Amino acid sequence: MKRYVLLCLLILPATLWSLGKSEELLPGLYANILTNRGMMVARLDYENTPLTTTNFSGLAEGSLPNSFRSPGEPYYDGLSFYNTSSGYVVFSGDPTNSGDGGPGYTLPRELGATYSAEKPGTLMMDGFATETAGSRFLITQVSDAFLDSQYTAFGQLIDGRRTLKKLRAGDIIESIRIIRVGEEAESLRFDKETFDRQYRRARELEIENLVSSNPDLADVLTSLGGNRVKTPTGIYYTVLKTGEGDSPSAGRKVSMRYVGTLLDGTVFDMTQDSEQTFDFVLGKDGIISGWVEMVMGMKSGEVRKVLIPPNLAYGEQGYGPIEPNSWLVFEMELVSFVDG
Repeated sequence: MKRYVLLCLLILPATLWSLGKSEELLPGLYANILTNRGMMVARLDYENTPLTTTNFSGLAEGSLPNSFRSPGEPYYDGLSFYNTSSGYVVFSGDPTNSGDGGPGYTLPRELGATYSAEKPGTLMMDGFATETAGSRFLITQVSDAFLDSQYTAFGQLIDGRRTLKKLRAGDIIESIRIIRVGEEAESLRFDKETFDRQYRRARELEIENLVSSNPDLADVLTSLGGNRVKTPTGIYYTVLKTGEGDSPSAGRKVSMRYVGTLLDGTVFDMTQDSEQTFDFVLGKDGIISGWVEMVMGMKSGEVRKVLIPPNLAYGEQGYGPIEPNSWLVFEMELVSFVDG
């Protein structure tokens, strides 16, 4: 009997919310997601995923600059659920409906989330190995804790499971409204100043966590300088010399000069002199995926210093003198490229 009463008390706030009585919600931050199939209400984890939650809430309220909406326009209103996976998850937040779109920026993944995909109805930011896509999000329809290792969980449905089960590709988000309940939540602001502050701190924590897991990375990251760039896939690089013209695309024959080293500075491969080049057809010849990504973004004459994570190099297998799970450092120059 006591368990039944407790369950009723937990369900009551959400039930009353569905009737329009927001004052019955417990103190906290919530997202009211109205779709053509019905309504869902999620509690958001501002305490443990502040950047992700600020970004989602700021886009929903139209208070964050982005490449899709004009200032003041709610980002998510009118977007579709562009993909569903057979009762597993539903995806939304992509203005292009391609699974590749976003607000014009990405975010570092945040660790230490309270919510977990071990429960259905978890809101998670879609994205890459170490970055979120900026606006694309998914809602789990079943339990799968494995997703916690892939995405940032930042919210949990407290109402609307029936609506979630009905959602299909092509259904529409009519609106997402952020609800603040209680004095602490009322004080939260999701403007650019708040976003920028949390973004800087999240980037600092990202480097701290990376170096903590692999101290040998510290010197290499420092050598990349303050202008280092991180790609969504997790490559760090800095441009040592700018190039000119276009970048090569798949099928082009590319000529490169390079020096490849391990984190301790050991050279494992290089072009021998200033006259020799390493030539290959981009996208056809077998080179590591981290190289493909870098080369496709370079211009003729450009020189980069690049730090490539193991999953974009030789991974768990390693190769020759390169041990399994090794980060690799390259100084690489795109000499020229022509049609393959």
